[in-house]
Amino acid sequence: MKKIFFILLSILFSQQIFSQNLFDEVFEGCNTDKFTVESDSISLQPKNAILGILRNSFDKETVKIIDGLLVLQILVDLEGNSCLLSVQNETNKKTEQLNLKNIIDNNLKWEIPKEKKSAIIAIQFSEIVEAKRVGLSSEKGFHELE
Repeated sequence: MKKIFFILLSILFSQQIFSQNLFDEVFEGCNTDKFTVESDSISLQPKNAILGILRNSFDKETVKIIDGLLVLQILVDLEGNSCLLSVQNETNKKTEQLNLKNIIDNNLKWEIPKEKKSAIIAIQFSEIVEAKRVGLSSEKGFHELE
């Protein structure tokens, strides 16, 4: 399953590598004046678990039936606030139905970062729900962060 997960990520990322918004579904309202993307290691530490936030925010029916890959690009400001920049949604639920912008911006908080950065979180919804952090570097391209 891990191999398939990263093959899907590679395909999704390959076409979006050179823009501030890494994915096709773009959201408004983020201050994107200057930021970097996590590259070789996890430098942004969430104060709360994203899977718990989604589970508690999605309606019960969505929690039961959602299936597929959801990749989020989240901008973290200098105060530790989230701003959802873009999404690649390959799930069986439409992005509008998931209310992701509101959920992420209002509920996901981070430890205060040293600089404004973008985190990429890939969530595979299936029998087992998995979340992975993804980095982007010139040497490795898109890759899983440990």
